[in-house]
Amino acid sequence: MLARALLIVTAGIVLSGCVDSDRLRSDLGGPPAEKIAQDPSKQTLASKVLGAIALERVTKRKPDPARFNELH
Repeated sequence: MLARALLIVTAGIVLSGCVDSDRLRSDLGGPPAEKIAQDPSKQTLASKVLGAIALERVTKRKPDPARFNELH
């Protein structure tokens, strides 16, 4: 009984000593948070296509395919 209690207390101390959340989050291997953020003003091809589909449903007019190649 005493051995179990000692094991549980030791495991708790070891695990609480290993917690360093800032270092753990930064060492996960992914790119830094600064590189993840994208420019919200830049439209992707998918957002252009979805916008064209929505516009077509509302106005019943076909979209201009040349506008998909424009850079924004």
